Amino acid sequence: MSHVFRARSALVLLALTCLASPVFGETHAVPDSTDAPGTERTTVADDGSTGDGTGTDPRDFAPKFMPYYRYTELENNLEQNEAVLFGLYAFNSNFAMTYEVPLAMDRDVGDTALRNPDFPGPGESKCSGVLGGGGSPQLPNGLPAEGDCKETGVGDMNLRFMYRTQWDFLGADWLIGAQFDFPTATDDTLGSETFAVAPLVAPIWNLDFWPGPGAFAALMNFYFIDAWKDDERDDVNMYVGRWFFMLPLRAPGPKLLDGIYLLPEAQPIYDFDDNEFSFWIAPELGKILAPGVIAYAKPGWGIDPEADNGDRDFTFELGFRYFMK
Repeated sequence: MSHVFRARSALVLLALTCLASPVFGETHAVPDSTDAPGTERTTVADDGSTGDGTGTDPRDFAPKFMPYYRYTELENNLEQNEAVLFGLYAFNSNFAMTYEVPLAMDRDVGDTALRNPDFPGPGESKCSGVLGGGGSPQLPNGLPAEGDCKETGVGDMNLRFMYRTQWDFLGADWLIGAQFDFPTATDDTLGSETFAVAPLVAPIWNLDFWPGPGAFAALMNFYFIDAWKDDERDDVNMYVGRWFFMLPLRAPGPKLLDGIYLLPEAQPIYDFDDNEFSFWIAPELGKILAPGVIAYAKPGWGIDPEADNGDRDFTFELGFRYFMK
């Protein structure tokens, strides 16, 4: 993935945001409501929905199907493509589960320093032979690369369980729960060989300063530990934040730029075992195509990524959300 593509994706996102914003485009009147957005608790319907038409609100437990494709390039030039089956199943209006399964994953280390620069000769695979210190080229977390530097298969899946509490602390709605990462990859080089568990706590605030309904801030906080892992794998002991800020730009409507929203996400990550910090940002730009049907694009950039830590340098995601009726 070239730097030109990354720059173009950033410029396209900026241009569309400017065109869609009320400052640059035609604004839509917001219907009067006695429930003006603010710090009051969000009303929940019997089906678990919160009235958010984009499917991005973590409080929205209406059943949804949300598959996506994502390209990832690490700072060490490892490239990965994955097509992910993602969705939400609601047990009731206050308890839900998400599932996330990389059904098709392709990982390529051919352009990284993991590739053997001195493989024996013509006809030999570029990831065969031995490195200067002996052994074969290594993938992150200690696994050897295979002969062609690539592997394709199914990746590790996860399940996340969320419960909407009745807490009213700091004027926020609070979710609690846990995420479980399962070692379901069809090849060791595509997965972690680790069963990890992460308690979850997430306060969500409505943003009353934003000139339109539906704006919110959600701070999802996870603490991952390994419950079981292969002996050759690293320990898991890290904090992961997923902080979202929902900013509706245009009300839903028939025009091309109607129903546009911006959803910046920030991910601070701290590994306690290695004393390493990384940070990644990704502004999602989406559109409501029809009631309950949303499409989005999401480029992302690592902030000062480090190759030795396997930090993300650039990502690009395309997906859609469909509300199950």
